[in-house]
Amino acid sequence: MKYKDIRSRYYLSVRIIILVALIGLAVLVFANIGEDPSHLTFSLIAFGIGVAALLVTILQSITISRQMQITEKAAREVRETGEQLKDLVRNNMRLEREVEEDIQLDHKIISVLEEHGVGDSAEVRGKVARHIAQKIKKP
Repeated sequence: MKYKDIRSRYYLSVRIIILVALIGLAVLVFANIGEDPSHLTFSLIAFGIGVAALLVTILQSITISRQMQITEKAAREVRETGEQLKDLVRNNMRLEREVEEDIQLDHKIISVLEEHGVGDSAEVRGKVARHIAQKIKKP
């Protein structure tokens, strides 16, 4: 459930509680007419404290539901980031292997070129190319 839906539900509850509290306050006053004023004062204070506590509890529930949604969103983002990091590590390892293979290939080519040189004629260059092909095919 979305935070706005939860908030409107709680605010509706607050309005209902305030309405019921006003009705209860009227009943309390009318029931204590003609009684000791200190008794009525105590009853009104106790009633007001009870209503205030109920309202504070409802408002705390709104805050808690919002915090829960924020926490769930953060957890989702952390999971997604973790998956992205795993993909990044896999790609990094793959690239590392490819670079290592390229370096080994370069070393083989360099060793053949050191042996035979680059060659001035087409025949010598063909011979060098065949040697390079043989070195590359060997594991």
